[in-house]
Amino acid sequence: MRKEKVLIIFAKAPVSGKVKTRLIPDYSPDQANIIHQQLLEYTVAGLNRLDGVDIQLHCSPDQHHNFFQYLKSQYNITLHDQGAGDLGEKMSTALFNALLDYKKAILIGADIPAIDKKYIQWAFTKLDQNETVLGPAEDGGYVLVGLTKPQPSMFDGIEWGVGDVLQQTIDRMAPDIPLLLDTLWDVDRAEDVERFKKLRNQKYSGFN
Repeated sequence: MRKEKVLIIFAKAPVSGKVKTRLIPDYSPDQANIIHQQLLEYTVAGLNRLDGVDIQLHCSPDQHHNFFQYLKSQYNITLHDQGAGDLGEKMSTALFNALLDYKKAILIGADIPAIDKKYIQWAFTKLDQNETVLGPAEDGGYVLVGLTKPQPSMFDGIEWGVGDVLQQTIDRMAPDIPLLLDTLWDVDRAEDVERFKKLRNQKYSGFN
């Protein structure tokens, strides 16, 4: 029997020069890497122990990096490899496999500090009446995708990393239209880092 809900968090291994590269040269590669780690732990910690939801951290290139192992030791998550392919193929595979074991699956990235438990639970609730939900991002992409059945075509032929990924995805799914949630922001630019600092300071002290 399938379980009810799973949340998948996609994350890259924290390697300087390989993560948060859009923040360079405003930040050095090492600084960008530290920001990446802070974002990832902030996300995992903030969503830890969601009521009735299993949490999976899907790691690229694999789950063996020490930071991933640290997160597993501190939080109620399981680690998984993202596998091969471009971003769309990885997302499609992760959701397909999740839906073999769960009735509802949601996938998010690790750089959306505005996502909280209330937003995730709202998305799961909307999946009661909708096969697909998307959380739009301010930059024209999306921060969340939720499914009740596999939708491989929604990831095919998408030009990732440009400003109209959400619209490309909606067009790919036509005539079926996904339910859109509230728009959130992710961290791609120096000004986004400042927003992250302010948001984190509302919860924790000592963040520099």
